[in-house]
Amino acid sequence: MMRKEAHRITIFESSSFHAEIGAGIVLTPNGVKVLKKLLPKLIFKNLQTVDLRTMDTLDTNGTRIGGMDFSAGWETHPEGWLMMHRVDIHKELMRLALEPDTDALPPAIIRLGKHIEVISFDAERPSLTIAGGEEFKFDLILGADGIKSTVRRCMIGTEYEAPPSLMAFYRWMVDLKKNPDVAWIRDGRKITGSTSVIGKSVSLFMYPVRGGNLINISAPHVDKRDKESIERADWNEEVPMDTFRASFEEYGDKFLSFVDLAERPRVWQVRAMPVIPTWIKGNVALLGDAAHAMFPTYGQGFAMGLEDAAALATLFPGGTKASEIPVRLKAFQGIRKPRAEHVGWLSVDGLKRFENMS
Repeated sequence: MMRKEAHRITIFESSSFHAEIGAGIVLTPNGVKVLKKLLPKLIFKNLQTVDLRTMDTLDTNGTRIGGMDFSAGWETHPEGWLMMHRVDIHKELMRLALEPDTDALPPAIIRLGKHIEVISFDAERPSLTIAGGEEFKFDLILGADGIKSTVRRCMIGTEYEAPPSLMAFYRWMVDLKKNPDVAWIRDGRKITGSTSVIGKSVSLFMYPVRGGNLINISAPHVDKRDKESIERADWNEEVPMDTFRASFEEYGDKFLSFVDLAERPRVWQVRAMPVIPTWIKGNVALLGDAAHAMFPTYGQGFAMGLEDAAALATLFPGGTKASEIPVRLKAFQGIRKPRAEHVGWLSVDGLKRFENMS
C-alpha cells in the first residue's frame, strides 16, 4: 500500500519463504474492503478464495446440532467473509510489492533471511542494523515483525511481552484431491460454508480454501501443560502423533479420518499482546501483531493489520516531507491505537468464554 504512494521501500524479512507455514485465513468484511479499495491491482482469482456464507455445527459423530446463515450479513456487508490460504495472500501481496509497475512506481527491494538486531530511533534519520553489522538508514521504519517483534523490544524494552494463555490449537490441512474418501465434507454440501464440531476436550473448526480443494483444520483446546513448560515451549511445535490422536478419542470415524491425515501435526500456543504505552518513537512505528497481537476468537488479527497499513498509506501520500513524519505518526497512533485495543479487548473476552465452556 505504501508503494502505491510512490515511496521507495525496502523490506527486511527474516524468513526465506521456502517453508512458509500453511494455514487458512477468514478475512472479514473490513479487511476485504481495504484490499479492494486500496489495492485495485490485486488479482482476487490468485487468492482462490471461497465465500463464507454458512456454518454447520455438528457433534462428534457428525449429527447436525446447529448452524448459522450469513446471508443477512452479506446484504449489509457485500464485501463478505472470504476464506483463503495464508500463503496465497502472501504471494499476491509480494507480487504487488515487487513486480514492475506500468505507472512507473518503484518496486520494493526485499532482503530475505535478514535478522534485525538493533534499531536506532534518531528522529532525523532512523537506522537498523542486521546480523553481521550492516547498517541501513531510512526516513521511516515500520516494524511489522510480529508478536515477537524485535522493533518493539528496541522501542520499549522487554517489559511488554505476550504472556501464555490457556488456549492452544492443533492445525493441519487436508488435500481433498489426494484424499477423496473425506471429500464428503465438501461434496453434496454448500462449498461456501465452514464446519464446527463441538467436543468435550477438543473441538474442530474446518473450512475450505484454494477453491475448495484444501480443507483448513484447527482444533482449539485448553493447553494443559504446566505454565513453566509452556514458557519454555516453542509456540508452534510439532506434537507426537499418538498424543495428537489420543486427543480425539471421543470422535467418530468420519472425523478420525481427517485426524489420521494430519502430517506432522503441530500445536500452536495462542497468545495476545497486552496494551503497550506507545506504537511510535521518533520516525519508527509498530503495526500489526507487533503492536496489537490478539486472540483469534473474533478473526480480526489479519484485518486489523490491513487497517493499519491502509491508515499509513493514507497518512503518507506521495510527496510527504521527512519533516512531517513525526506528526503524521502521531496521527496514525491516534487513529489506530484505540480501535485495535478495543478489538483486542473483545478477543480477550471471547477467550474467557471459550475457557468457561471448556
